[in-house]
Amino acid sequence: MNQVKAVAYARVSTLLKQEPEHQLVPIRGVATNREFQLVGEYVDRITGSADRRKALDQLVKDARMGKFKVVIIFALDRLARDTRFLLNLLHELDGYGVTLISLRESIDLGTPVGRAVTQILGAIAELEKSLISERIKTALAVKKMTAADTGWSCGRKPLPDETVEQVKTLRANGKSIREISRTLEIGKTSVERILKGRR
Repeated sequence: MNQVKAVAYARVSTLLKQEPEHQLVPIRGVATNREFQLVGEYVDRITGSADRRKALDQLVKDARMGKFKVVIIFALDRLARDTRFLLNLLHELDGYGVTLISLRESIDLGTPVGRAVTQILGAIAELEKSLISERIKTALAVKKMTAADTGWSCGRKPLPDETVEQVKTLRANGKSIREISRTLEIGKTSVERILKGRR
């Protein structure tokens, strides 16, 4: 009987001096119990939020090449930092015929219950998106209300009348947009806006 090929993925923080074996040992145990053939282990050692996850990138490439059918992780937060990233990754893996097993949450996304969990995660991601959008709108509204006291304004600040007149004069004298921009030390887009009748 051909064994299902599986891989392990672990993410650890070097800042917290975490060891990947703490995640990999139980993953190996599950692979053995489920009679999977563990064909690879991918480990990302992260020092900060900006670090590129090279091992995860390689895992996705190998999934696309059909090297395995199951990814086993210790916990969902080891795979993704937010719900939307997780859903996009799961969708991509599913497109390659790869499913996910997470030990801590006891989730197997290859089962009907696991697929239901994916739908719930999708709803949570939409809620997160809505909440973030609402917080941004609220913050902008508050800033606009206090603009008179703080001097803050939303959007581009209008260019001074003197600058507008200088742009028009230089253009009338045959200067290019690039030359006007360099002469007045303003952006080319600002020059273009003035010449189009916008400030």
